[in-house]
Amino acid sequence: MPRPSAPSGPTPETEQPATEMRLEAVAPEQSRSGGPDVKLRARRPRFTVRFSVSMLILMALILLPLSSTLLWLGWRAVDAQEQRSVDLRMNTLYNAISDFIGDGVRVDIAAAEALAETSDFSMSSGGARDEVRRRTLMALLTRHSNLAAAFAGYPDGHLVYVGRVSFLSNRERQVFGAPKDAVFLFRVVEGQGTDRRQSWWFDAVQMPRDGVQTRPTDFDPRQRPWYIEAMRRQGAALTDPYRFAWSAGGLGVSAGVPIDGGGVIGFDFNLGTLSQLLNEYKITPNSIIGLATDVADLVIESTPCQPESPGCLSNDGDVRQVLRTMAQQATGDHYRAERTLEMNGHDYRFIVQAASPVYGKSMMVAAAVPLAELSAASRILLVRAAIAAAVTVIVAIVAVLGVSLFLARSMARLAAKTERIRELDFSDRIPVESRITEISRLSQAVERMRSGLEVFGLYVSKQLVGEIMRSPGSTGLGGTRRQLTVMFTDIEGFSRISESIEPELLTSRLSRYFDTLGGAIAANHGMIDKYIGDGVMAFWNAPQPDSDHVVHACAAALEVARSSRRLAQKWRKLGRPPFNTRVGLHTGQAVVGNVGARQRINYTLVGAVANQASRLENLNKAYGTEILASGDVATAAATQFVWRPVDRIVAAGTTEVLDIHELVADIGQAKRFAPFLEKWRVARDAYIAGRFADAKRDFESALALKEGDGPCIAFISRCGQLSDAGPLVGWDGVWRFEQK
Repeated sequence: MPRPSAPSGPTPETEQPATEMRLEAVAPEQSRSGGPDVKLRARRPRFTVRFSVSMLILMALILLPLSSTLLWLGWRAVDAQEQRSVDLRMNTLYNAISDFIGDGVRVDIAAAEALAETSDFSMSSGGARDEVRRRTLMALLTRHSNLAAAFAGYPDGHLVYVGRVSFLSNRERQVFGAPKDAVFLFRVVEGQGTDRRQSWWFDAVQMPRDGVQTRPTDFDPRQRPWYIEAMRRQGAALTDPYRFAWSAGGLGVSAGVPIDGGGVIGFDFNLGTLSQLLNEYKITPNSIIGLATDVADLVIESTPCQPESPGCLSNDGDVRQVLRTMAQQATGDHYRAERTLEMNGHDYRFIVQAASPVYGKSMMVAAAVPLAELSAASRILLVRAAIAAAVTVIVAIVAVLGVSLFLARSMARLAAKTERIRELDFSDRIPVESRITEISRLSQAVERMRSGLEVFGLYVSKQLVGEIMRSPGSTGLGGTRRQLTVMFTDIEGFSRISESIEPELLTSRLSRYFDTLGGAIAANHGMIDKYIGDGVMAFWNAPQPDSDHVVHACAAALEVARSSRRLAQKWRKLGRPPFNTRVGLHTGQAVVGNVGARQRINYTLVGAVANQASRLENLNKAYGTEILASGDVATAAATQFVWRPVDRIVAAGTTEVLDIHELVADIGQAKRFAPFLEKWRVARDAYIAGRFADAKRDFESALALKEGDGPCIAFISRCGQLSDAGPLVGWDGVWRFEQK
């Protein structure tokens, strides 16, 4: 197979000796020498008091044992009295709720049972009979204000319905087209299968000739819980409490009474006024009273207090949730449970007790009472009975408050400072001053730690320092294998530039240049491994895992190129030689970790991936490009960036075929480069096929679209050489470099 030589032209520059600035951690026994001497000049307090002495002063002001004993005995004396008071109030509440629900529902069911025995609600249907039913149901609603709707359903699916318009939600008013002054909604559902329809109108008992609206419906009263439960029991039945979907979230239950001969009379029983009753029987101002069934969550609760009210505990959402859970878990007609929990900084007593069943439905009454309010009267009695103890308590509280504020101010500052240091933020340089000796010493230690870490951060990546601080045990020798993306950069013609600039000025300009590149790399989650002369080695996906490390590395390469061009343009305007950056990218498996001796280690990577990235950076010289990446990188980030497949090569000193691609731009600029890349593709296809004359012509056509394009110029020269050499046997499109 022929082995074409590299194109003629300038040979790659000889690599200069690499002067490295490595990321190194110095062992403890060597840290005392050679490091920067950072002196703290914090002003010492005029005098300090030992922390142990301040604790003795505090203990002298604490409650005497006798005062504590008296208060404890007084509390125990009234605790039993408060418990009896709570039990009495809860029993009163149980009776009131039972009477409200039981009597109210029984009266309504009794009226429905009387109607179920009349001939007006018998099985036969018809316009005249429906009119009588509607009139009777409307009269039932008029007499019983707690009823939201009354209706009758029959075995053939026929439904007669009368409901209060005032209980409809705004959405339902719009759906039914309710007039503003309408009082009653009348509905009739009849028909079978696809012919089943619903008709409705407002206020007129008799179906009017005009104003009746109708539409198909699949509503079937025989499938409703009130119908099914009444037929199953063959007697009056109640559903569990729920929120009416058509009444703006109102609470209630549905009831059903079987009709002689078939069918069920039902009504919706509004429980909205029950919450008002619960408010009237609240044990204390901030107590919570609720009602639930044995199969449902707490559905009716007393309303919270107004936040602006004195002593209001408005943030009681967690307390209400615990109360709902206890009520839901309660079972049995004789159930009673009592528990004391701390919620939101307040102690609450939770009580759940079963009320009398109503038509087979077990009801649970639940209460949550703040113990502070429950024992308020008792505290008044205790204060009056123990004036001397109260005076001691006040003195102790004032003393503890004063000392705690004195200590807390300094401790809070130290905590905030150490938290900033943990986040590698060293901007707070004001030392914390305190008259407590221990706190003063701690402040000085924190300042020394801040200064040391700040200086250490100039030599080591903040990301690596953060990792070491999070996991100090990870600083031993060794590493882990993982997929890494590696970047190498280099300055074009740096040897020539360095000969014309004084070393001090060159160092200053290099620092500015490295700062620009470092910002672009760090902004895209990269870690700089080392500075090698005029080059930078960086990698991604370590020490912290990064699932998008290839994409981040490509974004960093584009930003490095843009930043380098901006800096070069600025220096040209100032008459200074610019630094033109070349970048190589490769991704692959490597071992990353701590490498070195016990006394000095370096967090770096070991693997062929770094060598390959370095080769790609060096190949920019041959092709006149800024950023070259391997095929692995281009494949992994194919959808996020615009790529140009440049060549398939075998680097000097290797046997592996390497696909190299140029990173052109972000994917958002794909249309801008599409015509040029299409010309390039056609030329590359001809080149790979061995049609070098055609390829040269197509490369020249592509060069016309992008003047001065390095790869086009290189391939035009190469195709000219290959055309002059004549036909090549075994041509596979792979270019083999004979020298670096």
